[in-house]
Amino acid sequence: MSKAYNEMSYVEVAAIYNDINNIPLDAAADLGKAAADLVGEGAKIMDFGGGAGRISVPIASHTDMIAMDIEHHMLKASKKLAEDRNIRARQSVGTVLQTPFATNTFDAVITTNVLHQVEFWRDALKEAARVLKPEGVFIIGRDVLDEESNASALRSQSRMFTVDIAPEMRPTDAAGPTLFQEIQKLGGQMTRPVVGCKWIEKVSIAEIMDRMENGVHNETWSLSREQIDALMAKVRPWAESHFDDIHAVEDVQWEFHLYPINGIGK
Repeated sequence: MSKAYNEMSYVEVAAIYNDINNIPLDAAADLGKAAADLVGEGAKIMDFGGGAGRISVPIASHTDMIAMDIEHHMLKASKKLAEDRNIRARQSVGTVLQTPFATNTFDAVITTNVLHQVEFWRDALKEAARVLKPEGVFIIGRDVLDEESNASALRSQSRMFTVDIAPEMRPTDAAGPTLFQEIQKLGGQMTRPVVGCKWIEKVSIAEIMDRMENGVHNETWSLSREQIDALMAKVRPWAESHFDDIHAVEDVQWEFHLYPINGIGK
């Protein structure tokens, strides 16, 4: 992991991570079906940095899923989520740089919001390729927020302020096109992305900022109290001058996209 991300406390956030990044049940069911359409019902699949299970558990309802993560508190949350939904999903402790699995084990490997945190992410890609079967599918999952929404504008500005306040929190270059260039070097060929699910969040800018200030939002849970205070001192004046009414409730559309890639397991 990069130094900044390695020092983040997943222990404290584990129990509420799925609430912060909630996918409603109906949308989660759609996600599980969409993933199964890509990899096949009953396929053996690993969630590569599975976290608290928000992605692995829905997919496990259609597949033989193993969620792997370095933090056992996150895996504990993943296990609880699976149990609460009566879905069979296995968990395993390991890192994306050295998984505890044999070569050519999985029909598919999926990863979401992980590689941009890993300093040596190219090595992580090679590890994913190693455990994939020759015809296996590597899938990059991505949360997609409506770019035309006020929530998206707030997120973009908040991220710029965050990098100003805490430059060490800047993601690695795996957050951009360099990732796909590296995948191509490994022989990967991306097919058409799939919209795994969609949902609407009814929320105001004021509510989002309150969550940010309380450290229960995706943009702030990984920051220290001092960093959050410094960020909000910039965000709140910007939002109040940028939006007509920060208390107006907006229908914000979210989507979860699946980017299937063939060839890296060969």
